[in-house]
Amino acid sequence: MAGTQESQQFDAIRINSNDTALCIIAPDTTCGHVDQLRKLYDKAYGKWPAHINLIYPFVTPENLPRAQEQLKAYFDEHLDTSKSHTTTLSNAGIFKHRSNSTVFLQEDQSQSDSSLALLRTMALQALGQKPAPSNLHLTVGQTENNTLFSQQFLLSKAQLIPKLQFRFGALAILVRDRSGPVDCMRFWGVIDIARPEDAWRPSTPEHWIEQLPTAATESDLGVDEEGEVVVKNTSTANRNLQSGPTYCFDAHQDVWSVCDSTSQTDTHASNLKISSYNVLIDSEYPPTHERDPFLMSTILSESAAADVLVLQEVSDDFLSYILSIPEIQECYPYVSHGPPCQPDIGPLPNLRNIVILSRWCFSWKFVSFQQKYKGALVANFGEIISNESSSHQNLVVAGVHLTAGLTDSSVAAKNEQLQTLRDYLVDQHDADAWVIAGDFNIPTSTYTIDTALKEGSISKETVATLSSIETEFNDAGLIDTWAVARVEATDEVVSSTYEELFDGEEGSTFDPRNNILAAATSETSVGRPQRYDRILARFQVNFRVSRCNHFGLPSEVDGQQVVPSDHAGIKSILEFLKSEGQSLELANRMKVGLKRAGPCLSQSTELDSVLVAGDMFPSEEEVQQRKNALEILKRVIYGTSGDDVTSASDLPMVIVPVGSYALGVWTSGSDIDCLCIGTISSKTFFKLARQRLVKAHEQGVRVLRKVEANTGTMLELSVLGVDMDLQYCPAARVVER
Repeated sequence: MAGTQESQQFDAIRINSNDTALCIIAPDTTCGHVDQLRKLYDKAYGKWPAHINLIYPFVTPENLPRAQEQLKAYFDEHLDTSKSHTTTLSNAGIFKHRSNSTVFLQEDQSQSDSSLALLRTMALQALGQKPAPSNLHLTVGQTENNTLFSQQFLLSKAQLIPKLQFRFGALAILVRDRSGPVDCMRFWGVIDIARPEDAWRPSTPEHWIEQLPTAATESDLGVDEEGEVVVKNTSTANRNLQSGPTYCFDAHQDVWSVCDSTSQTDTHASNLKISSYNVLIDSEYPPTHERDPFLMSTILSESAAADVLVLQEVSDDFLSYILSIPEIQECYPYVSHGPPCQPDIGPLPNLRNIVILSRWCFSWKFVSFQQKYKGALVANFGEIISNESSSHQNLVVAGVHLTAGLTDSSVAAKNEQLQTLRDYLVDQHDADAWVIAGDFNIPTSTYTIDTALKEGSISKETVATLSSIETEFNDAGLIDTWAVARVEATDEVVSSTYEELFDGEEGSTFDPRNNILAAATSETSVGRPQRYDRILARFQVNFRVSRCNHFGLPSEVDGQQVVPSDHAGIKSILEFLKSEGQSLELANRMKVGLKRAGPCLSQSTELDSVLVAGDMFPSEEEVQQRKNALEILKRVIYGTSGDDVTSASDLPMVIVPVGSYALGVWTSGSDIDCLCIGTISSKTFFKLARQRLVKAHEQGVRVLRKVEANTGTMLELSVLGVDMDLQYCPAARVVER
C-alpha cells in the first residue's frame, strides 16, 4: 500500500461540494427491511439509495472527471482487485442533532480489518487529502424529535433488522440532479475495485428514485406534513402497492417460516367468522406489558374466536409475544407478519400496525394511502367461499385503521382513504367477496357531531361528508354487519350503561364513560360513546349475518376496573345460504298468486253488516274516548298545563300512536300502542314518565305495570278506561325533524 509520500504524487482536489458523493451502494435485493423503514422515516428515501458514504461532501461536479481518473489510477496501483470486498452491518447506532436524531447501521466497531475504512483512506490519498477518521454508516431514518421514546422507538426498529451483509465490487459516484420537482442523486460513474464477475456493482437506471406518473403534472405533486414534496396517488395504476410474505407456523422446527404460495388451502367454508380488535399500543418508553395477559385471554376467548382476526395498533413487542403463545400458533397458524424477534424476519414498519391472523393461508398486499404511515392490509384467501353450489367465490379481507380525530382535515382524510381502498378493490377484486374490518375512527354519536359543529371545530361540509361516507358504503354494496344483526335481533352487543344515549351511540366499541383507557385516549371534548370499529361485507352469493357480538369488555377485579384495551372488539358470523337452485325451489313454494275475488267477497255490503253485528266497528263514543285518552297522555308526559296539548314540551319529545290505532284498523277490544321519541335516555324517561303518570291519577290515569321485554321497557296504562301501552325510543335527530 502507498504511504503519505506516494500520495503526494496526485494533485490535491478540494472536497467541499454537497452536490456529489463517493459511496458504496447496497444491492437493492438485500435492502428490503432497510428500505421498508427508510420509506417511512428517512427523508432521503426516493432521492438517495441505501448507501454508505465514503466521502461526502465530495468534489465539485466540474472536477468529477479528474477525480475519477485519479481514483482509478490510485486503486489500480495500490489495491489488490483479486480480493472480494464484503461488509457486514450488524450494529445499530444513533447520532443526536439539535432537534432530532439519525438512526443508522454500521459494522462492529471492534472489527479491525474493515474494508470500508481502508477504502476511505485510499480514496482520500488519491485526491491528495490527508486520511481522516469517519463513522461510516448506512442511514435508516430520522427521529421526529429528541425525546427518549422517539429515539428508542426507531433505534429498536433498526436493531431488529436482520444482519445486513453484502459484497461490492465498485464505488459509486453520485451527482445531485436539480432539474426535476424533487432534488435527487443520480448515478454518474463507478470506480471498479474488484473483478466485474466477483461482486455486485450499481448501474442505471437508478432503482432508488421514485418515478413520477408518465403524465404527471404539477397538480400531481403535494407537500406532506414535514414540508417534503410528495407524489399524490392519482390512480390505481400509480398507487404504491407493497406485497409481503405470509408466515405459517412450523411446529416441527418451532419457528415461523414463509408460506409457499402453493400452500393456499383448498378448504371451502359455508360460513365465515371474522373478528376485529384494536389492541392499543403503549406509546411510552419503555413499553409496558401489564395488559398483555388480558389481551391474550381476550383474543383466545370464545367470544373472539374467528377464522380471520384483524388486529390494529400492533407493535413489534406485542406481535412477538402473541406469536410465541402455543394457543395462538394452533388457532391462527397463518399470519401476515412474522415475529420481529425472530432473527430472519425483521421489524414491523410502523409504530401502530395492522396484522391479520387466520386459520387459512392467504396472500396479501398493503395499499398505501397518501397520509404517511396509513394504508390498508388486503388479504386474498382465494376461492374459499362455498354456498353448496358448483362454483366458489374468492374472498378478500381488508384491514383498516383510519386517521383519528373529528376535524375538517381528519374527516377529509378518512373519506379519501376509504375512496382509495374502494377504488383498489373495484379495480382488482370487483368480482370477489369483500370484507372490510377494523378501526374506522368515524364518529357516530350525533351528540358529538352536533357539539363539534356548534363549537365551530368542524364545518357543515364535514357533517355532510360524514353522512356521505355511509351513503358510499351502500353504493358500493357494503353492508354493516352490526346494523343488520341489530335489525334482525341477532346481535349480542352490550349497550353503554351510562344513562343518556344519543343516536349513533348504540353498539359503541369506544366508550370513554365506561372504559378508563378510552377516557384517557379520547380525542373528542365530550367523550361520548362511538361505534368506531366495524365489519362491512359485500358478497356475490346470498348470505346472512347469523350473529354479531362484542368482546374485550371492562370487568371488575377486587373493586378495580380491568380492561384489555380502550376499544371493544367486534365479531361477526356470516353464513352463506344454500345454492340458487335450492333458494329458487323455496321461493316457488312460498310464491303467492294474485286472483280476483269472487262475487261473494267483491261486494263489501254483506261483510260490513257482519262486522257491525259483531261489534267489530267502534262507535262514535269509543272513537272520541280514545282521542281524549291520547290527548291526556300527551299532556301528562309532555308536562304541559291545561287543555293545550299542542304547547311545547318542557323536554324535546313527541308521542305518536303506532300499530292498529295508527293504521285505523282497531276494534273495540284493541288497546292503543304509543311510542314516545325523545332526546334523553330510556332510564331517565321512564323515571320521569312514572312520576308524572302517578300524579295524574285524578285525570283518569293509572299505571298498571312495568314490562321488561326483549324489545325494551314498556308501561301498561289505563287512561279514561282505555288500555294503552307506552314505549320509548331515544332518537334526537328524529325529534328535531
